[in-house]
Amino acid sequence: MLQSELEKKMTMQPHQTAYVQRCTFARSGPTIYLGHLDLMTCFERAARRARLPILYSQGYNPRPEMVFALPLGVGIETWKDYLDVSLDSPFDEEEFIKAMNTYLPQGIRILKSKSIPEPKDSIMSIVTTASYRFEAKGIRAAMEKAFSMETLEVEKVAKGKVKTTDIRPLLISLSQASDGNPDAVDFYCGAGSEKNVRPDLILASLMKYCGMDKDTAENTRVIRTGLFSGTYPRITPIDEVKVQKKVIPQA
Repeated sequence: MLQSELEKKMTMQPHQTAYVQRCTFARSGPTIYLGHLDLMTCFERAARRARLPILYSQGYNPRPEMVFALPLGVGIETWKDYLDVSLDSPFDEEEFIKAMNTYLPQGIRILKSKSIPEPKDSIMSIVTTASYRFEAKGIRAAMEKAFSMETLEVEKVAKGKVKTTDIRPLLISLSQASDGNPDAVDFYCGAGSEKNVRPDLILASLMKYCGMDKDTAENTRVIRTGLFSGTYPRITPIDEVKVQKKVIPQA
């Protein structure tokens, strides 16, 4: 047997049934400055310390099977984000929340969790829309001007190259902050693997086209308030999306 065939055979393992907890979590305070990999490490360590029956990937470098709906950028708070945690056996939802929150750092909390069948589609693949809240002096006038424009071209780095992109088509809907704060706005924008716009690019466009100064942009409070699936306005929060069960081919 060739070496390549031997390696392939070694990595071909029988399917492991996953018992998935779809978690809704929030983060605030100093933890907003964690990068995505550090945030992932927080959840992995909490699960290990709680002695949960985590399902690990197979192969040469097993990793806990945890998938975030959409990675959070550094400095972004979240009121409602999502994470799928795969276990190797069924587990009570309330006990799962209690166990994880016991070991997660202050500022990161699982708000709720529900058991779902092993999903056909990855949680990352169903995200289409995000809702955000910006808080800063003059943010409402700046965002209203941005939404009134036909194009908002900004520079972004992709695969090591700087490219110019028009983010205006990805800004969907703008409204006054739900709590009436005059220095805050709520809005929806494109998100996910296909049409995604980062908050830092939106703030860059406000500096370039809407008169916002650099200091205000850099100190804008950014909160991701939700993630959704579907086509706006017919969107559904990720934790309410009907899950299609994964079909496992018979050997």
